[in-house]
Amino acid sequence: MRPEIDILHSIKITVHIRMRILYLHIGFHKTGSSSLQLAMKEQVQALDQAGFEFLSLGKKGNSSGCIDVCKEKGRVHFQVNSRLDELLAASRNEQVIVSAEHLSYLYQRDSIELIQRVCSKYFDKIVVIVYLRRQDLQAISFKKQGARGAASNRSSSSKLLGHAEGAFPSFSKDIEIYYDYFNKLILWADVFGADSLRVRLFSREALHGGDIVSDFLALLGGGVELSARRVNEGVGRKEFLLTHKLLELGVAESELIKLKPMMLEDDTQLLPSRRDAKQFFMRFKNSNHLLNNTFLNNDSGLAFDTDFSGYPEQGNDWITVRDLSEWIPEILSAGIQKPEGLRDALLADKLQQMVRKKFSGEVLTQELEDLANCLSASAYIAKDQQPWYRALKKKKTSGR
Repeated sequence: MRPEIDILHSIKITVHIRMRILYLHIGFHKTGSSSLQLAMKEQVQALDQAGFEFLSLGKKGNSSGCIDVCKEKGRVHFQVNSRLDELLAASRNEQVIVSAEHLSYLYQRDSIELIQRVCSKYFDKIVVIVYLRRQDLQAISFKKQGARGAASNRSSSSKLLGHAEGAFPSFSKDIEIYYDYFNKLILWADVFGADSLRVRLFSREALHGGDIVSDFLALLGGGVELSARRVNEGVGRKEFLLTHKLLELGVAESELIKLKPMMLEDDTQLLPSRRDAKQFFMRFKNSNHLLNNTFLNNDSGLAFDTDFSGYPEQGNDWITVRDLSEWIPEILSAGIQKPEGLRDALLADKLQQMVRKKFSGEVLTQELEDLANCLSASAYIAKDQQPWYRALKKKKTSGR
């Protein structure tokens, strides 16, 4: 054997193949995404020490800016822009995390394939993580988010769910598509591969450690410790109902901003009736049955717990005349332009609703009584008054 060959045999050659992994969290909305993003953004050094690089477009950890949301001719459209590509191009570590709940809007194969192509440019393996919440619970929470604003069609919640009265959005093709979890996830599974998808149930009982931060870290394989963050997005009944109604009526943003302080004083929880909640959930019965068989396994056969006992028999998710009688004095003193006009618009809208909904006799009687009390509070009749100088004249006591 030649000496040079003998030398080569004695050298131990180690080749390190660098495999890059992307953990892509795609939502859904209202499943603790903001808390998760904030926890990772504020503790990015802890993640880095554990070997994970957290990237984000937003200052609070959200990368939903990679999806453009627009509304045209009554339909909502979603477009993938170049920002995800730019974000991933800046990554350096072998393990990278990106969280963007707007990715859960995507329902067309070509859009999801575009996401896959962008991710595959930089990563050898992509793990897609998604959290699902029962549709009725998610819809109430998502519509509450729309009530935090003061302008229509600005937030994605406003564009998708609208501002019709009630805890739930009016049913439309866009609503049907958004809450059809199965058909969306089967596309993600087809494009990225079924083994790449991690489908998690968003409920305290199902989450590892009882919160999304602990659960998400467990999916990363452990070895990372972050303290949870709580993002307060609470919206009380008054703010929910009045904001949605004023936006539905077309009240200007500048005027609605003046009215916001008087809405924040109430922290009463808004709840629909048990019947309405179950009815909304059952619209997705077929989709949830397939979801149960493919991604989640619940004894109900519908992917989620079907206990609706947390809802009352009678909901409080509509404005009553009694509500208006309490709120109108605050509206009149809020400093908006022509407050009497807004008062009349609210009362007129309520009367039209009473005719349209055909309330039962008992409810109708109560509403009419409250309407009479509401109007009497500001009613005024001018009395006949004598000129001031008449009071100075001495009245005759006798004669003509």
